[in-house]
Amino acid sequence: MTRALALLIAIVMAACTGPGAGAPPSASPAPAPTPTPERIVFMAGFKPQANLPFVAVYVAQERGWFKEQGLEVEIRHATSSEHVQLLATGRVQFSTGSTSDILKRVATADVPLVAIAQIGQRGEQALAVLADSPIRTPKDFEGKLVGYKGTVSADYLAILRAAGVDRAKVREVSVGFDPRVLIEKKVDVYPVFEANEPDTLARLGAPVRLFHPNDFGIPSLGLTFMTTRDLVDTRPDLVKRFLAAAMRGLDEAVRDPGAAIDITMKYAVGEDPAHQRYMLDREIAAAQNDLTRQRGIGAIPRERWAEVYKLLLDFGVLPKAIDVSRVIDDRAITEVRSGR
Repeated sequence: MTRALALLIAIVMAACTGPGAGAPPSASPAPAPTPTPERIVFMAGFKPQANLPFVAVYVAQERGWFKEQGLEVEIRHATSSEHVQLLATGRVQFSTGSTSDILKRVATADVPLVAIAQIGQRGEQALAVLADSPIRTPKDFEGKLVGYKGTVSADYLAILRAAGVDRAKVREVSVGFDPRVLIEKKVDVYPVFEANEPDTLARLGAPVRLFHPNDFGIPSLGLTFMTTRDLVDTRPDLVKRFLAAAMRGLDEAVRDPGAAIDITMKYAVGEDPAHQRYMLDREIAAAQNDLTRQRGIGAIPRERWAEVYKLLLDFGVLPKAIDVSRVIDDRAITEVRSGR
């Protein structure tokens, strides 16, 4: 064998056995594994219905917006007030609660509740009289029978004070949650949830007129999204992701309430869709004011919180003073609404 032929054979053998010889063509890199969604629980503060914060969560769940935030959300509903205890003990991460109820629970039992978005920019409750009632002003409550649910509310007492009513001349009686006592004239004035019971009474053939605290310059606020101080301090990212999806659901409900009610009825099985639409329309209206037109629905009115707190303290609803600034935290909702 000549030197030239031997060299040629060596070159060919090296090519056949070199690095990568006989290997399959290179494949594309394997896709990164999808992160496991973080499981959380949202427990609405009442039965399934068209309260605006409930609807916001229903819509976000249906549209897959929680999943886009890396969250797997289990939706539950409270039957009494168990959502507060479950929230405080970490078994529920997010819930809903009214401004006054949050303040009362923090002041009474040191429950570490924190409002993270204000949905209702005015209070939920009002005082109702039948449309044909001779009662025209709160002063006319004197000599009449006025119902209250559970305890006499600070809103009611503030209305009496603002209107110069002599409370000693008003007969007050505890009533349940069945508004038909007004129809049956067992009371002359009945406390109602404004977005709900007036429609129920109208459907029973008893339209009503309302006295709302705001009509008398009395500060009031409605439902919030709430969590705990520990979660706000240790997991601000989780709070922001929850609100990012929920507020997207809320905005969708405002844009298309009809579609939002269709989604709500998947949860509010057996409820009347027309009544649910009545509720949603009124809650959407109550969620908007000059503040939200500037900063978006969900903005927390700190000054109004301070006013509601003072009202509750003045009327002895709160057993002790608390630091209101520790009961609200608007960092996440501000970031969500500003697109940060």
